[in-house]
Amino acid sequence: MDTLASYDELPYDSLPLPETQPDVLAALAKLHGFDAPDPCRARILELGCAQGGNLIPLAWRWPESDCVGVELSRVQAQAGADFVQRLGLANVRILHADLAALPADLGTFDYILAHGVFSWVPPAVQGALLDVCRRHLSPKGLAYVSFNVAAGWRGLQPLRAALVERTAAELPAPERYRQALAVLDDLQAEWRDPLLLKEIAYLKTAAPSYLFHEYLADTHTPLSFAEFAAALDAHGLRYVGEAGPRRARVALEDAWGLIPESMSGRWQDAEIALDDAFATRFRRAMIARDDAPCAQPPRPDVMSGLAFHADLACHEEIDLDDGVEQHFVSPAGNHFPVVSPALKAALMLLSMRYPAALDYARLVDATRALLAEHGPADFDPARFDEPAFREALFDLTMLHGVIPTVWPGRFADEPGELPRAHDLARAQARAAGWIVSGARHVAVDLDFAGRLLLGALDGSRDLDELAAWMRAQLAENGLALPLEQIAELTRQQLWLYARQGLLV
Repeated sequence: MDTLASYDELPYDSLPLPETQPDVLAALAKLHGFDAPDPCRARILELGCAQGGNLIPLAWRWPESDCVGVELSRVQAQAGADFVQRLGLANVRILHADLAALPADLGTFDYILAHGVFSWVPPAVQGALLDVCRRHLSPKGLAYVSFNVAAGWRGLQPLRAALVERTAAELPAPERYRQALAVLDDLQAEWRDPLLLKEIAYLKTAAPSYLFHEYLADTHTPLSFAEFAAALDAHGLRYVGEAGPRRARVALEDAWGLIPESMSGRWQDAEIALDDAFATRFRRAMIARDDAPCAQPPRPDVMSGLAFHADLACHEEIDLDDGVEQHFVSPAGNHFPVVSPALKAALMLLSMRYPAALDYARLVDATRALLAEHGPADFDPARFDEPAFREALFDLTMLHGVIPTVWPGRFADEPGELPRAHDLARAQARAAGWIVSGARHVAVDLDFAGRLLLGALDGSRDLDELAAWMRAQLAENGLALPLEQIAELTRQQLWLYARQGLLV
């Protein structure tokens, strides 16, 4: 009950989580030789769904899916159920329930999602979670289970111990969080370890819920990959692959001709070695039943069966002539150095098309054409090095600079004369405490004016009428701006909505 109360008092923001998207999971699984079900018509179960900020947009995206969320916090489960009712969605339910005692009639699911649960519950509940996966996964279903990794958390344990010891466990979560902030100030003055000082600086700006539930919760159990794999084996499950970004490629020597079952032990050893080498802190594991086809390390040759999307920018003129390194940056601030002119051309094309995706064959053809027009003078389209391009694209896909998918999606690519946002976006914009989710399952950061405008886009006003309406609304809230300035800001905001796939 203490844990439940703390989540009611200081809940996590209920966000869309890009790496839990079933279309992305299916694509990543395909790189591992595992064919997951069609996400557009799937049954999806989310354990620990909070108020549904991750699950509800999936149900909205795929009306032929059937989605069920389970949440132990009564406050958050009720908030999610109320929002679903207001939205009128018939294919999603948010249940207030304990994952260790689920209703018997839930049936099987093609995708089971459990983000931020496994390392934060006692061993008995961890076992119950894996039992749910084994019992409720369809024969070729795919589960996503995230957990904290011992290799990366080993150096941070002194910080957790100090925060637990120097704060009062009996305090309500918000008060204990404020106490923890004062402790961080003290530790920052006392300690000299660069790793711990960097983490302290981050925690002082992080969401209160993150600091509390990562560092002050009663249960926080980082695991080694070997321990997690052993738990899977004990519950009739097996590892399929990693859904998070990878900084190195798993390649097994002398593996030619081996069946996936024969690779599993060596593959596990390689994963353990990578965690140790990179001090991995967090894993997003894809798992399946142990009677499902056995997966294998990811293979570039499977790329041809997928589509890809990317939202990247390069803050300098892109050089398609030479192999000079240039950095492409994601909206989250992640930098991806790229040398290959062909890959630069592909990133330009994908970013121009975002949020839509391009299938591999079309991406290759468009890249070849762009290089023929703007690349080196001696470029010969007939001699385009497709294998080298595929390898470069594969490495960037493993880093999540480019996102693979089995669902290309169709989106409005401009605001139109009478801009209209889809019902989910408008409902999220108008509801306090709800994050607006983009078409590719990213949180769209909007200020008061941005949410106000999005909530009003019902298709009844053109740009001039929207600008006049916004001017009146902002004036009522104490902000007076010239109409011309508001019209330009409105136009810019409409194009941002279009880029995030919020318009119809």
